[in-house]
Amino acid sequence: MTRLRLVFADDHPLVLAGLHEFFMHDISVEIMAMVSSSTELIAAIAAHHPDVVVTDFSMPGDERYGDGLSFISYLLRRFPQVRVLVVTMVSSPVVIQSLYKAGVSGVVLKTEDMDKLGRALDAIRTGRVYVGEAAASIGVEPDTEQPFLTQLSPRELEVVRHFIAGQSLTDISLVLNRSIKTVSSQKRSAMRKLNAKNDQELIAYCVQAGVFQ
Repeated sequence: MTRLRLVFADDHPLVLAGLHEFFMHDISVEIMAMVSSSTELIAAIAAHHPDVVVTDFSMPGDERYGDGLSFISYLLRRFPQVRVLVVTMVSSPVVIQSLYKAGVSGVVLKTEDMDKLGRALDAIRTGRVYVGEAAASIGVEPDTEQPFLTQLSPRELEVVRHFIAGQSLTDISLVLNRSIKTVSSQKRSAMRKLNAKNDQELIAYCVQAGVFQ
């Protein structure tokens, strides 16, 4: 079984300690970093390239990136290859609905048993969105499968992002300091994973998903 690479983010040290204690012996996951602010989380994702970020909804005091829905939305746009699982005390139906609409892969309330977090990660591992009791009770019905984007490597995502922005393969190779052959190969690989048969389908998929807006 492939281990999920995780980064945990919460501004309460005791919560982070509890998460570490719960997962430290779980052979299905690998803890890459544990951080306590939005800025630290951005840096940890850039450094470790995790599969999943498990983050609190409210982490006040970060003047650079803030917190809440605006930060979660930014996180999803900047790192579309990373799945985001929100763990929060906020049980507002409006907030929970907004998080799923933004594209998170699950919401777990801090009042729930810790094993619900494990269930959420199991769902994410198989390319599904986790809908727990809190979300189901308010009628959240996200797509059950979102495997495609998460299958792209960071390098493939870079190539697709620049291509969607209108750059030619030559331009992309110069910007990324890669050969045209490498860039072309990474673009073809991304298209196979996204089931895009041509450039038009690739552009349509990314525009519809809103992944690079």
